[in-house]
Amino acid sequence: MKSRLLACSGAVGALALFYGSSASAGTCETAAIQASAPADTTITSATPTAAPVPHCRIEGYVTTTNPGPNKVNFRLQLPDTGWQNRYYFIGMGGAAGYVPSDSQIPAGNPLVQGFAVAGTDTGHTGHILDWSFLADPAQARDHIDRGAHVTAVATQQITRLYYGVQSFYRYTSGCSGGGRMTTEAIERHPEDYDGVLLGAPGGRSSATMLAFINAAQQMAREPGSWVSPAKFAMLDAKVTAACDEIDGARDDIIQDHTKCLFDFDTVACLDGDKPDCLTQPELKSIKAIVAGPRSPAGQIKVGFPISNMTVWAGFMGQVPPPWSDAPTVENMARSSPGYVIGSSLAKVLFGPDFDVMTMDFNDQATVDRWWEATKKLDFGWPYSADLAPYRAAGGKVLMWNGVSDPCCIDTEMEQYYVDAATSVDGMDNLRQFASFYRIPGMGHCGSGTGPGDAPDVLMTELINWVENGEAPGAVVAHRGIDRQQLLFADPATRMVSGVLVPPPTGTSRDFMLCPYPEVAVFDRTKAGIPDAVYDAANWTCQAPPRT
Repeated sequence: MKSRLLACSGAVGALALFYGSSASAGTCETAAIQASAPADTTITSATPTAAPVPHCRIEGYVTTTNPGPNKVNFRLQLPDTGWQNRYYFIGMGGAAGYVPSDSQIPAGNPLVQGFAVAGTDTGHTGHILDWSFLADPAQARDHIDRGAHVTAVATQQITRLYYGVQSFYRYTSGCSGGGRMTTEAIERHPEDYDGVLLGAPGGRSSATMLAFINAAQQMAREPGSWVSPAKFAMLDAKVTAACDEIDGARDDIIQDHTKCLFDFDTVACLDGDKPDCLTQPELKSIKAIVAGPRSPAGQIKVGFPISNMTVWAGFMGQVPPPWSDAPTVENMARSSPGYVIGSSLAKVLFGPDFDVMTMDFNDQATVDRWWEATKKLDFGWPYSADLAPYRAAGGKVLMWNGVSDPCCIDTEMEQYYVDAATSVDGMDNLRQFASFYRIPGMGHCGSGTGPGDAPDVLMTELINWVENGEAPGAVVAHRGIDRQQLLFADPATRMVSGVLVPPPTGTSRDFMLCPYPEVAVFDRTKAGIPDAVYDAANWTCQAPPRT
């Protein structure tokens, strides 16, 4: 039997690997690695490295052409011992722009679980929220899909020859920009991976950027229109209290935001601004963002979900406008990240002097120009959802999305999944190789009040599906350091590296995650038992009620 991941008991539910590979490692020297690399690949160093486990750390680049030339830098980490016949490619959030050592989602270094690990800067160096490089045709092509593909080809060949094997299991995982990378992989290069964990892939298109621009305009529309993090937290509490029990359980979680019909006029300030109400300018902003951006042709993108509204502040900013759109780490703390992201892409599409605050959504010609430029660039055009080639290649994909993600909204991921079913002649065929999970309480790739290890446990399910043929069903995820099962945690410290997303808040509990279209249902006979809602044993996955 091939290697597989099994959950074991322990303080943090650590995961252990069994049935290790007997393949012996090759020579960790630059010349030896160069000899095993494709012709377009240059190895700049191969260094024996001790941490986090003894491995060969290989640095290099692939030279791409037509358009080009361009350098796609990469890093490949090959464990000295205990290799599990597994390869892991790191999906990069945002605009990438640096060569990673650690996985982003799930966090940590897969080396500690016996994986070979590869990652790339996708062909450029820059800030993770700066898309200005897309003005360069070669760098744009590499970031969109070519850079990850050529890196996968090169590093998989090196891995195969380094260990002297014919084949091994190939995985990739990412969220947001990393989810975009994994989506492009299964659609454009279906032969690259056996298993793909695909999280919140930037919505269906660059309409996500238009939603950020619309939100920034609303927040800067007039004096007092900006909504503070404290006001978002106040709204979060009120909306959660109103809609918590829609799913039949009072557990401070809104399982499905689409069923929560909250009247924001009920929290309007009646006699001046106060902490527990919204002024008229604030109320107008909230309603506009919930409605989503529109043009004369209709809806551009669905509005932000109203569950876990505290996470909105992560895109709206911690301070009121005026803001700078400089895509730097320092500016993120004193600006609106959503504004920065939207402005960066808009300047690629419309020119470096374009001001998104003046973009007129009521002018259909302007919106049409956005889509014309997007299609010409081939970045941000709606994903095809054609998974027939990936199905033919024999791959498996697990898709997931936070229910409370204001960026990459779960209903868009659902629609992608439904559209993918059409590409393979029906949902029954799709379920043979693809599954989709909503993550309650989770914001963008994490945070919120949902589980802290959903990507980790889903990655475990994916590996089991690929290597043992066991399709995933109900999955239990967890919140709290005493329950979380972090796949790539350091065995000695139980900590993970490469953490980009804040952990969720709240006391320790379980979450029942269900494959689409099933939903988690609480056993109401246990309602009188303290903390029963926090125990997965009291939840089951069932077909959704017919409405």
